[in-house]
Amino acid sequence: MKKLIFVLAAVIAVGLVFTGAVLAQEKAKTPEQPQINPEEMAAWQKAATPGPHHKHFAEMAGTWKAECTMWMAPGAEPMKADLKATCESVYDGRYGVERIEGVMMGMPFMGTSINGFDNLKGKHTMVWFDNMSTGTVYSEGECSENCTVETYVYTQKDAMTGKDLKIKMVSRIVDKDHHVLDSYMIGEDGKEFKQMEIKYSRM
Repeated sequence: MKKLIFVLAAVIAVGLVFTGAVLAQEKAKTPEQPQINPEEMAAWQKAATPGPHHKHFAEMAGTWKAECTMWMAPGAEPMKADLKATCESVYDGRYGVERIEGVMMGMPFMGTSINGFDNLKGKHTMVWFDNMSTGTVYSEGECSENCTVETYVYTQKDAMTGKDLKIKMVSRIVDKDHHVLDSYMIGEDGKEFKQMEIKYSRM
């Protein structure tokens, strides 16, 4: 009996030593988690927190009638299209998404914009894509002091010439139920030609 107890004790002791060695090896394999100091955490939270520039994404949420007028060249007869836009605020107010659809130049048209404000850059941002191209537009812009006017300037390829076209967009909030988007083409001489106007009315 004593011999059996001794053998069992020896087996348990060896098992404990082996288990301890395995745990020590596993601990050695587990990398230590980096420590974030309070200053770093505060900076990250500041960059990630929506602020005054993000408020209008929620204010624009809803369905809008979008009356579009386009000019192919200075002095040309305008072309018109009646579109519908649906806007929503996403990711706890950090971004605004607009989906617009209708018939343009006799063809079904659908487009989407994702709008934001980058706290780190201090810039408004916009991404646009639609079913009449395979390109994606990205632009950064500024806003007026009360943020009722946003101005973006960006370049995109001309499908006919392959050259870069410089475009300026100006979005103006008239009131909570109306806003206007104007688009201008900027020539090599710096002159601006208004090529599009969209008047939004809340439905």
